[in-house]
Amino acid sequence: MSLDTDTIENADEASRAETERYEKAYRETRRVLDESIEALAILEELEVDADMRFQISQKREALETARTDLCSANIAFHTGKATMRPPPPPLVNEIQALSKQAVELTVEKASAEAVLKLATSALNKFAEVQTI
Repeated sequence: MSLDTDTIENADEASRAETERYEKAYRETRRVLDESIEALAILEELEVDADMRFQISQKREALETARTDLCSANIAFHTGKATMRPPPPPLVNEIQALSKQAVELTVEKASAEAVLKLATSALNKFAEVQTI
């Protein structure tokens, strides 16, 4: 996704409210990924079929890579090496709702498909804020 002219070049240019919304979107997206990785690790451990265990492992590793990329994007913004588009409050609320759902999926021991769908949704929403 290409960022438009509403982008902020570094954290010093953002208002306090913009920075707070950005950080909340970042933290909640990271929480979705953390919860999703944990859920997949549990599902992977419990899976008896070797092929399915391998597939879950691959998906977990992909989310771990996405989490690393997300963290790197956050650091890049704060060090002036990447831009971000200030997230509007409704987008932050959507990401926060996904975060709550991720916690619930972990507690419910949901399917790998449900976990991945939720994590992908959160990453796509954060991509509206910053390129990961």
